[in-house]
Amino acid sequence: MDIQKILNVGAEGHSFAAVSRIRLTNIITLITTIISGVYSLNYWLLLDNTQVALINFGFTLAYLATIAFMAKGYVSGAKTWFFSVLMVHLLICTNVYVTNASGFHLYYFLVPTGAFLLFELRQRREMLALSAASVGLFLYCENTANLTPLIELDAATNHLLYQSVVLVNMIEVVFVLTIFARQIEANEQQLTLQASTDSLTGLANRHCFFAQGNAMLQQSHKLHQPFSLVLLDFDYFKSINDRYGHIVGDLCLVEISKEVKAICREQDLFARIGGEEFVIAMPNTGLEQAQQAAERMRERVSKHIIPIVGEKSFSCTASFGVASSLRNQTLKETLQQADKALYLAKDLGRNCVQLYRA
Repeated sequence: MDIQKILNVGAEGHSFAAVSRIRLTNIITLITTIISGVYSLNYWLLLDNTQVALINFGFTLAYLATIAFMAKGYVSGAKTWFFSVLMVHLLICTNVYVTNASGFHLYYFLVPTGAFLLFELRQRREMLALSAASVGLFLYCENTANLTPLIELDAATNHLLYQSVVLVNMIEVVFVLTIFARQIEANEQQLTLQASTDSLTGLANRHCFFAQGNAMLQQSHKLHQPFSLVLLDFDYFKSINDRYGHIVGDLCLVEISKEVKAICREQDLFARIGGEEFVIAMPNTGLEQAQQAAERMRERVSKHIIPIVGEKSFSCTASFGVASSLRNQTLKETLQQADKALYLAKDLGRNCVQLYRA
C-alpha cells in the first residue's frame, strides 16, 4: 500500500471538506506514530529502559490503530480515539516515565487546535470535550509532582528535553497548518473547476464559456486579430433519446464531444452551452479558417461509430453554424449570428456547415 492510499483511508464517499479533514487526520496520525516510535527507540537504546520502551511502543501501536478505525468507516470515532490516546500518553509520560520538568505535558496545547481543525463544525460537543479534557490534564500535570519516575533525569537533560518538546510543538503546528492551507487551496481549485465544467462531458460549461469567451474576444479586438465562433447542434438528438433512452443519449454526447475536441486547437475554447448544443471559440481565426475546421469536425463526427448494444454501425451527425466577430462586436452578438447560420444548416437538411454573412 503506497502512502497516498494510506492518506486517503476512510475518505471515500465524503465531501471535499470532510476528505481534507480525514487526510489531515491520517497525516497527523502517521507523524505522531513516527515520533512515538522514535521516542520508544530512544528509551530502549539510549536510556536503556526496556520497560518504558515497551509501554511507549504500545502507545505507538495505539496511534496506528486510528488508521484501522478510518478504514472501517469510523471517522469520528477514529479522531476521538487518536486524541484520547494522545492525552493518556502524555499523562503517562509526565507522571510515570519522567516528571513535568521534561515538558511532555506541553503537547496538550496541540489538542484544542487539532480538535477544531480535524472535526466537522457540527461536532462541537467532541471539540469542546477534548479541549476541556486537555486543559484539565495539562493543569493536573503542571501542578503534580512525580516523586518516583521510571526514568531519573538530571536538570540538564530535563531542560534539553523541555526545549525539544517546545521545538516539536512549533514544527508540528507549522507543518499541520501548512498542509491544511494547501488542502483548502486544492478544494477551492476543485470547486472552481466544478463550477466551470460540464459534469457529463468534462468540457467548459455555459458560465465558463461566457466568462472566458468574453476575455478571449476582448483580447482579439485589442490585438486586431480575427475571432470566430463555431456553433454545433447534434441532429435528431431528441429522437435518439426517445428511442434508446437517456443513457445512450448521454453516451452520444460524450463520444461526439471527444471527436470534436480532437480537432480543436490548444487555444480554442470548447464548451457545452445547452442540452445538445456546443460552441467552439476560436481566437486569431478568420471565417474561412473556422469553416474549414468545422467541416473537419462534421466529417469526423459523421464517421465515428458509437458503441451501442444491439447496433453494429450506430453514428450521429451534427449541424454547424460559423460566424466571425467584427470590431466592437460582443460575444453574445457573434453567438446569435452563429445561431442563425446553424438554423440555416438545419433548414438545408442538417449534417452540413453554414456561414453567417452580414
